[in-house]
Amino acid sequence: MLHILLLVLKIIGIVLLGILGMLILGTACALFVPVRYQIEAVRKEGKGEPPVAITVKITWLLHFMNVLVRFSGSLSVRARLMVFTVFRLPKREKRCGAGQDDAENRKTRKRQKKEKQPKSREPGEQGRENRKTEGTKTEETRAERRKTEETGAEEAKADKETIPGDAVRGETEDAQAADGEKSADLDKKPTWMDKLRAIPEIIRSIFAKIKGFFENIQYTIQNICDKIRSVSDTIEYYREVIAGETFQRSFALCKGELLTIARSLKPKRFEAALVVGTDDPALTGEILAVCGMLYPILGPKVNVAGDFEKKRLEGRVFVKGKLRLFTFIRAAVRIYFNKEIRKLYGLLKKEAV
Repeated sequence: MLHILLLVLKIIGIVLLGILGMLILGTACALFVPVRYQIEAVRKEGKGEPPVAITVKITWLLHFMNVLVRFSGSLSVRARLMVFTVFRLPKREKRCGAGQDDAENRKTRKRQKKEKQPKSREPGEQGRENRKTEGTKTEETRAERRKTEETGAEEAKADKETIPGDAVRGETEDAQAADGEKSADLDKKPTWMDKLRAIPEIIRSIFAKIKGFFENIQYTIQNICDKIRSVSDTIEYYREVIAGETFQRSFALCKGELLTIARSLKPKRFEAALVVGTDDPALTGEILAVCGMLYPILGPKVNVAGDFEKKRLEGRVFVKGKLRLFTFIRAAVRIYFNKEIRKLYGLLKKEAV
């Protein structure tokens, strides 16, 4: 029994070690195996030629994964995993088999049979039936209108009978009395004593408005001064932070990491063969002069020729390089766990003040 248990534990341990080894191998490949890319752009002038033909190839792990992008008047993308196509744009149309052709032929035959079948009713009979239905509809609408008119007349008579004349007269008299009281109140004019009593209240309201106006001006001026003072204090604070040693060390670290990333992104191979021509021969000569000045930077693999007779731009550009994920992760880890950068982050948030 113990022998069987040990054998089961052994098998489980081997499976777990295999899974762990696959995980370690996958992470190592993702970090250290570079992604290689090739970019080729070709331009030719002439009838039937596309303006620019661009081809981009991206491969990883001995073409285990490869992506091909082409643009020559239209865009096409293809992504493969080993030999199997994972993504394709535009998608290919599936070819119809013999079964699909038979089904389509059957559908067309059924449609033709339906079209050949005679119609059940003639147009004369349909017209008669339509006329009968229209006549019945008009008679029904007339009967409904008569009923509604009769009911409206009966309701109006009932309303006249229910409202007595005395009540109407009483309501009109009350309304006339209320209008007379309102006109009498309006005709009354304030006396000079009332006017004298209202003068102090008017003066108080004027002084209150003047006081509130000046208080608002003082409040706004004080707020503006406080904002200017706070802005000047923050500018002075951040100026001291930038001039400090913490910022200088953090800036040097970030600059070094960015330079290493730029070196990794730099293409290993760059070739260009161009023919440049403009309407003005002097401008063409200036372009060639600038290319000659950049020769120490571009190198001998960049060749630019001039055409002084006609305007054209033709040639081929080829770029090849690679990049690793480990370079970006290393830079991110070194920047994130650096003490000087964390201290600088706290100073910029004013946590260390």
